[in-house]
Amino acid sequence: MALDTTIGGVNADSYGTLADYEGYALGMGYTLAATDAANEINMRKAANYLDRKYSFIGMKQFQFQAMSWPRLVNDLVDSWPVDPDTIPLDIKHAQFEMAFILQGGLDPFATIETSTTSESITVGPITIAGDTLPTSTPRIVAVEGLLRGYIRGGVGMANMVRG
Repeated sequence: MALDTTIGGVNADSYGTLADYEGYALGMGYTLAATDAANEINMRKAANYLDRKYSFIGMKQFQFQAMSWPRLVNDLVDSWPVDPDTIPLDIKHAQFEMAFILQGGLDPFATIETSTTSESITVGPITIAGDTLPTSTPRIVAVEGLLRGYIRGGVGMANMVRG
C-alpha cells in the first residue's frame, strides 16, 4: 500500500515519500531493504515513532490531521519561522534516519523492563531506590539532532509547569 503523505491529511501515514527516502539514503550511502513494501513499512513505523516519542513545539494546524505535522508554531527554529503549510525538511530527514535504523533491527516500541536491583544510589542529600532507577533506553542521536529545534524544551529536557 502506497504511503499517504498528504499534508494535514486525516489518513496521512508518512512525512516523506518513498522516492525522497531512497534519494536521501543514496546520498548518505545507506543500503535500503530489498523491497518497496519493506521500506514503506519502516517509513510508517518511523513516522509513528516520531509522533509518539516527541512533544513538538506549536500545535497541530488541523483538528483532525493524522500526524503531528504540519503545525502552527510561534517559535523560531534556527532564527527562522516555521511554514505552517509544509513539513520541515528536518522532520522528513528524522523520519528517514529512523526508518533506516528500524531496518537494522531496533525496536523503539519494545517493552522496557524496570530495574530489579534493590540497591540504591545516593548523591548528596538525594537517594534513589534501586527499583525506581531509570532503565537504559537507546538514544537515537541522529534523529535527536535533527529534531532539536522542533521539540518542546529541547532534546533531553523536561518541561516544568508551576501549579
